[in-house]
Amino acid sequence: MSWIAIVIFVVKALWVLAFGMGLATVLTWVDRRGGAMFQDRVGPHRAVFFLPRNVAQALVALPGLLIAGGVGFYVTTREAHGADRMGHAAFCMHLAIFAVWATGMLVARQIRYRGIKNSFDNFIDSLGDPRRIFYVGVAVHAVVLLGGLMFRRTPVGSWLAEIGYASGPAVFAGVVLGASAYGWYVIKDEKRVGIRLAGLLHPMADGLKTIVKEDLVPPKSDRLLHGLAPIISFFPVLVLMAIVPFGDTLCFGTNQEGVIELGKLLPSVPREGVCVEGAVPLQVVDLNVGMLYFFAIAGTGVVGAALAGWSSDNKFSLLGGLRAASQMVSYEVTLGLTLVGALMIYGTLQMDQMVQWQAENAWGIFVQPFAFVLFLAAAIAESKRVPFDLPEGESELVAGYFTEYSGMKFTMFFFSEYIAVVVSSAVMATIFFGGWHVPFLERDGLMLAIGDTVLFSAQLSHGAVILLGVISFIIKVLALCWVQAAIRWTLPRFRYDQLMRLGWRMLLPASLVNVLATGLVILGLQSGGPQTQQVLGAVGDLSMAVVVIADVVLTVLFVRFLLAPPQKRKLVASSAARLIAQVGGLKSTRMGA
Repeated sequence: MSWIAIVIFVVKALWVLAFGMGLATVLTWVDRRGGAMFQDRVGPHRAVFFLPRNVAQALVALPGLLIAGGVGFYVTTREAHGADRMGHAAFCMHLAIFAVWATGMLVARQIRYRGIKNSFDNFIDSLGDPRRIFYVGVAVHAVVLLGGLMFRRTPVGSWLAEIGYASGPAVFAGVVLGASAYGWYVIKDEKRVGIRLAGLLHPMADGLKTIVKEDLVPPKSDRLLHGLAPIISFFPVLVLMAIVPFGDTLCFGTNQEGVIELGKLLPSVPREGVCVEGAVPLQVVDLNVGMLYFFAIAGTGVVGAALAGWSSDNKFSLLGGLRAASQMVSYEVTLGLTLVGALMIYGTLQMDQMVQWQAENAWGIFVQPFAFVLFLAAAIAESKRVPFDLPEGESELVAGYFTEYSGMKFTMFFFSEYIAVVVSSAVMATIFFGGWHVPFLERDGLMLAIGDTVLFSAQLSHGAVILLGVISFIIKVLALCWVQAAIRWTLPRFRYDQLMRLGWRMLLPASLVNVLATGLVILGLQSGGPQTQQVLGAVGDLSMAVVVIADVVLTVLFVRFLLAPPQKRKLVASSAARLIAQVGGLKSTRMGA
């Protein structure tokens, strides 16, 4: 193995490690924020890091200068022709439109919180609700897209493309510079600027704090197993991300000896096939038994929970360990059987090949929708999250199997659950939502086609296609993590008999029925002729169109939800609260979130 291969492996491993742990940190923030909203607890926004005004102004202005300079360098050094020029023109126009409305929307939202400070703030505030700016931006995107399709391959379309190719980067760079100048101007009168990073500093501070906390070990516990249990629970979950592909294969140039040259990324690749020499798969380890590796490593978490409960010399820990072991073993059976139907369709255990099948046919959510629901329920139970958090139910077992843990050992147990949520979301995104695949995005560019009818096509560089794929994978993982967090704050905790009954009497038989139904459907489709395969291909293209429309609708609804003004309603829950309200409140203010 050459040193270049070692460097590539280390970089991919570090990226996966940073992605998994970083997203798990965000999930801890989500839980703390949810607790502040639903349970009247202290939220994460108290943690703040103050910077001098000059340093804060430099941090605001420098990224804008770098982005504007990078855009200018890209435009002046790259000259596109033909269809490639048309594609770049459309991309530049949409990028400029996005920069305009996104900047205006964010500024309007901030003005609503901090008030008007200058004439520009007054102008933005006069536009009304920030959601109005978002709606106008989406409408302009739609008009530009429809206009491009309508005037494609016409003199008017060529004229518009030249305008977009020339003015798009300039508008984008101008908006970025303007936003940086606006941020610099807003904080020029501040003595110091508080950095909260939307509250993300709080979980980071909590993680650092646990390093120096005292490690208490019960005097009659098994010290070896007590210290080994959090390690067994933490590290196996973390290495599961190694088999998940987070992007398509990167293609680099090679020298005469066949060694990869990292500075020579191929400008384009053919639509069919993939490069052989210079190929760098965006996956830490590509195993031909990928899914078997997943279940083999995931099963070791049972050992960590059982050892923690048994070695702590605590009856609550022992009960929590027994619950965790029986629950995880029970739901692992369903977890494996739900994927049998998907394996029958994909015909492979390799996760990158599963993504390729979905890119060529249809996403797994369309061919195995019932399996996705079963897998989601079993995955939440495996991570021991609400409503399946019986092994650590505070109202029954204090903290369950890690009651006797403190300091960094407790953090390893605590953090491993969040990493398990990230891993399960990444696996679901790969098996059921196409992984890094973007609808109608091929290896050589964008091609919007239904069956044999091509509606739109544009060539893109190899690097742009790979980048869009990685961003798509990250968005899918974030969305699935958000779904699990929403379930965590929506459903109440089950009783233990309900949990076991759900796993053995409902989910397990349902997964077996799904396997049987999948086999019958496959036999029926294989008996059909070429016409059946042609119809299935058209249906697959239609499913991609459904995904695109659903993405647009969900994005609009999500942004509308984020920009909606908060509606707070005071709920008086006790006679003491009513008495305090009648006398005008307490003398001291309550600690805020």
